[in-house]
Amino acid sequence: MVPQGRRANPSLLGQSRLATSKFFSFLILNMKKLTFPILASILLVGCGPSKMPSNWSGSNSASNAGMEMRGSGFGSMAEAIRSGNIPPEAILTTVYFGFDKYTVDSKERAKLDAISGQAQNTKLIIAGYTDQFGTEEYNLGLSDRRAQSVREYLVKVGSTETNIEVLALGEQEADKAAAGRDSGSRDRKAIVVDANYSGPIRSGASKPVAPAPSSGSAPAPVSAL
Repeated sequence: MVPQGRRANPSLLGQSRLATSKFFSFLILNMKKLTFPILASILLVGCGPSKMPSNWSGSNSASNAGMEMRGSGFGSMAEAIRSGNIPPEAILTTVYFGFDKYTVDSKERAKLDAISGQAQNTKLIIAGYTDQFGTEEYNLGLSDRRAQSVREYLVKVGSTETNIEVLALGEQEADKAAAGRDSGSRDRKAIVVDANYSGPIRSGASKPVAPAPSSGSAPAPVSAL
């Protein structure tokens, strides 16, 4: 504000207007350059997993997922699971999921209800898996959510939370030859394993074979794929 009785200096006003004009010209010229990196950052964030594995070390290797167990008494069985050598006799049940889904379907809950009594009297490891579709990081997060969902359901029907551990193994066991969603349906699962199983753990033990669940209607496309 110019004090009364004094006129503004035309030279100063001109310099101020020139500086303002240069500032807005700079913004306009650089708007296109700034827009692309900002949009790219937003898209990259949107395509990533909404939740990373709770026990993931941050490595990009799926083989390192779930290497740290939070409780004790799970070690030998956890190693067998990571190695793909789950003793068939130690498997209580296998829960399957829809494409890019992690909530336990009503048809699959019956399997957990059936083992709830046995599950309450032992320690459990729940191993989550995915198919090969999607990024490695996304699949690690999805496999963790699947295992956690099964864990939460078993706790609701009577199991002790501290007696259940989860392993997020992502696409580690996925069929790499799967050509579509239906052919990868057997890989979208969580396996409930009795951690107190005391029988032999053989190298190269047979993997559980079960009929794939009905695919039903085709799910909506996933932006992360």
